[in-house]
Amino acid sequence: MSTVALNRPARVAGRAASVLVALALIALAATLLALQEQFRDVEARVAAFLMDPFVHGRTAPAGSIVWFGLGTQQVTGFQITTLCSTVILVTPLLAAAGLMLLVRPLALGRVLVGLAIGTGIVTLCNLLRYGFAAIAMQTWGSDGFELVHRYLGSLLVIAGFIAAVILLLRFATMRSTPQRGRHS
Repeated sequence: MSTVALNRPARVAGRAASVLVALALIALAATLLALQEQFRDVEARVAAFLMDPFVHGRTAPAGSIVWFGLGTQQVTGFQITTLCSTVILVTPLLAAAGLMLLVRPLALGRVLVGLAIGTGIVTLCNLLRYGFAAIAMQTWGSDGFELVHRYLGSLLVIAGFIAAVILLLRFATMRSTPQRGRHS
Protein backbone atom coordinates (compact mmCIF):
# COMPACT_ATOMS: atom_id res chain seq x y z
CA MET A 1 0.00 0.00 0.00
CA SER A 2 1.36 3.42 -0.89
CA THR A 3 2.00 6.31 1.49
CA VAL A 4 -0.64 8.34 -0.36
CA ALA A 5 -3.29 5.73 0.38
CA LEU A 6 -2.33 5.65 4.05
CA ASN A 7 -2.53 9.44 4.36
CA ARG A 8 -5.92 9.75 2.64
CA PRO A 9 -8.08 9.00 5.73
CA ALA A 10 -6.14 11.57 7.76
CA ARG A 11 -6.60 14.19 5.02
CA VAL A 12 -10.33 13.44 4.78
CA ALA A 13 -10.73 13.69 8.56
CA GLY A 14 -8.74 16.93 8.62
CA ARG A 15 -10.86 18.40 5.83
CA ALA A 16 -14.06 17.36 7.62
CA ALA A 17 -12.84 19.07 10.80
CA SER A 18 -12.02 22.23 8.82
CA VAL A 19 -15.48 22.27 7.26
CA LEU A 20 -17.15 21.81 10.66
CA VAL A 21 -15.08 24.61 12.19
CA ALA A 22 -15.78 26.80 9.16
CA LEU A 23 -19.52 26.31 9.55
CA ALA A 24 -19.23 26.98 13.30
CA LEU A 25 -17.34 30.25 12.64
CA ILE A 26 -19.95 31.40 10.14
CA ALA A 27 -22.73 30.44 12.57
CA LEU A 28 -20.94 32.34 15.34
CA ALA A 29 -20.74 35.43 13.11
CA ALA A 30 -24.48 35.22 12.43
CA THR A 31 -25.19 34.65 16.13
CA LEU A 32 -23.12 37.70 17.11
CA LEU A 33 -25.14 39.80 14.70
CA ALA A 34 -28.40 38.42 16.08
CA LEU A 35 -27.30 38.93 19.69
CA GLN A 36 -25.43 42.18 19.17
CA GLU A 37 -27.57 44.03 21.70
CA GLN A 38 -26.56 41.61 24.46
CA PHE A 39 -22.96 41.74 23.23
CA ARG A 40 -22.99 45.55 23.52
CA ASP A 41 -24.18 45.23 27.13
CA VAL A 42 -21.20 42.98 27.91
CA GLU A 43 -18.92 45.30 25.97
CA ALA A 44 -20.12 48.25 28.09
CA ARG A 45 -19.26 46.32 31.27
CA VAL A 46 -15.78 45.52 30.00
CA ALA A 47 -15.22 49.10 28.80
CA ALA A 48 -16.38 50.55 32.14
CA PHE A 49 -14.04 48.21 34.03
CA LEU A 50 -11.05 49.06 31.83
CA MET A 51 -11.74 52.81 31.73
CA ASP A 52 -12.23 53.16 35.49
CA PRO A 53 -8.55 53.69 36.43
CA PHE A 54 -8.05 56.31 33.71
CA VAL A 55 -11.03 58.67 34.02
CA HIS A 56 -11.99 61.11 36.74
CA GLY A 57 -14.60 59.63 39.05
CA ARG A 58 -16.01 56.14 38.88
CA THR A 59 -17.47 54.26 35.93
CA ALA A 60 -20.56 52.09 35.71
CA PRO A 61 -22.31 50.28 32.89
CA ALA A 62 -26.05 50.39 32.36
CA GLY A 63 -27.11 48.22 29.45
CA SER A 64 -25.05 49.39 26.49
CA ILE A 65 -24.20 52.72 28.16
CA VAL A 66 -20.88 53.37 29.87
CA TRP A 67 -21.23 56.06 32.55
CA PHE A 68 -18.07 57.77 33.74
CA GLY A 69 -17.28 60.67 36.03
CA LEU A 70 -19.61 59.32 38.71
CA GLY A 71 -18.99 61.17 41.97
CA THR A 72 -17.79 64.29 40.11
CA GLN A 73 -19.57 67.34 38.72
CA GLN A 74 -19.24 65.99 35.18
CA VAL A 75 -21.10 62.70 34.71
CA THR A 76 -21.22 61.52 31.11
CA GLY A 77 -22.56 58.42 29.43
CA PHE A 78 -21.60 56.88 26.10
CA GLN A 79 -23.99 54.52 24.43
CA ILE A 80 -22.27 51.80 22.45
CA THR A 81 -24.30 51.61 19.27
CA THR A 82 -24.29 48.79 16.75
CA LEU A 83 -21.99 50.69 14.38
CA CYS A 84 -19.52 51.50 17.19
CA SER A 85 -19.54 48.02 18.69
CA THR A 86 -16.73 45.51 18.37
CA VAL A 87 -19.33 43.18 16.81
CA ILE A 88 -19.04 45.13 13.56
CA LEU A 89 -15.30 44.36 13.53
CA VAL A 90 -15.27 40.75 14.78
CA THR A 91 -18.14 39.47 12.62
CA PRO A 92 -16.37 39.91 9.26
CA LEU A 93 -13.22 38.29 10.66
CA LEU A 94 -15.20 35.24 11.79
CA ALA A 95 -17.03 35.02 8.46
CA ALA A 96 -13.81 35.47 6.47
CA ALA A 97 -12.01 32.76 8.42
CA GLY A 98 -14.96 30.42 7.95
CA LEU A 99 -15.20 31.11 4.23
CA MET A 100 -11.44 30.66 3.76
CA LEU A 101 -11.67 27.24 5.41
CA LEU A 102 -14.60 26.28 3.19
CA VAL A 103 -13.08 27.48 -0.08
CA ARG A 104 -9.66 25.87 0.13
CA PRO A 105 -7.79 23.48 2.34
CA LEU A 106 -5.82 25.52 4.86
CA ALA A 107 -4.11 24.57 8.09
CA LEU A 108 -6.95 24.83 10.61
CA GLY A 109 -4.65 25.70 13.50
CA ARG A 110 -3.02 28.55 11.61
CA VAL A 111 -6.37 30.02 10.59
CA LEU A 112 -7.58 29.88 14.20
CA VAL A 113 -4.37 31.48 15.50
CA GLY A 114 -4.68 34.28 12.93
CA LEU A 115 -8.34 34.72 13.83
CA ALA A 116 -7.58 34.84 17.56
CA ILE A 117 -4.82 37.43 17.10
CA GLY A 118 -6.96 39.49 14.72
CA THR A 119 -9.94 39.39 17.06
CA GLY A 120 -7.72 40.49 19.93
CA ILE A 121 -6.36 43.40 17.89
CA VAL A 122 -9.75 44.77 16.81
CA THR A 123 -11.18 44.33 20.30
CA LEU A 124 -8.24 46.14 21.90
CA CYS A 125 -8.37 48.96 19.33
CA ASN A 126 -12.09 49.50 19.89
CA LEU A 127 -11.76 49.44 23.67
CA LEU A 128 -8.89 51.94 23.41
CA ARG A 129 -11.12 54.15 21.27
CA TYR A 130 -13.79 54.12 24.00
CA GLY A 131 -11.23 54.97 26.66
CA PHE A 132 -9.58 57.73 24.63
CA ALA A 133 -13.01 59.22 23.84
CA ALA A 134 -13.90 59.29 27.54
CA ILE A 135 -10.59 60.91 28.49
CA ALA A 136 -10.93 63.44 25.65
CA MET A 137 -14.48 64.26 26.79
CA GLN A 138 -13.34 64.92 30.33
CA THR A 139 -10.27 66.87 29.23
CA TRP A 140 -11.49 68.92 26.25
CA GLY A 141 -15.27 68.57 26.34
CA SER A 142 -17.44 67.68 23.38
CA ASP A 143 -14.86 68.94 20.87
CA GLY A 144 -12.32 66.48 22.26
CA PHE A 145 -14.90 63.71 22.15
CA GLU A 146 -15.79 64.47 18.52
CA LEU A 147 -12.13 64.55 17.50
CA VAL A 148 -11.40 61.17 19.09
CA HIS A 149 -14.70 59.44 18.33
CA ARG A 150 -15.10 60.47 14.72
CA TYR A 151 -11.53 60.85 13.52
CA LEU A 152 -8.61 59.65 15.62
CA GLY A 153 -10.49 56.73 17.16
CA SER A 154 -11.89 55.74 13.78
CA LEU A 155 -8.40 55.77 12.28
CA LEU A 156 -7.18 53.57 15.15
CA VAL A 157 -10.00 51.08 14.61
CA ILE A 158 -9.55 51.05 10.82
CA ALA A 159 -5.79 50.50 11.20
CA GLY A 160 -6.48 47.71 13.71
CA PHE A 161 -8.99 46.07 11.37
CA ILE A 162 -6.57 46.22 8.44
CA ALA A 163 -3.82 44.71 10.60
CA ALA A 164 -6.22 41.99 11.76
CA VAL A 165 -7.19 41.06 8.20
CA ILE A 166 -3.57 41.02 7.06
CA LEU A 167 -2.55 38.82 10.00
CA LEU A 168 -5.48 36.46 9.44
CA LEU A 169 -4.52 36.08 5.77
CA ARG A 170 -0.82 35.77 6.61
CA PHE A 171 -1.36 33.05 9.20
CA ALA A 172 -3.94 31.24 7.06
CA THR A 173 -1.70 31.04 4.02
CA MET A 174 1.61 30.48 5.81
CA ARG A 175 3.50 27.39 4.71
CA SER A 176 5.59 25.23 6.97
CA THR A 177 9.26 25.85 6.46
CA PRO A 178 11.69 22.97 6.76
CA GLN A 179 14.13 23.24 9.63
CA ARG A 180 17.52 24.40 8.44
CA GLY A 181 20.90 23.34 9.68
CA ARG A 182 19.64 20.11 11.22
CA HIS A 183 21.97 17.19 10.67
CA SER A 184 21.41 13.57 11.50
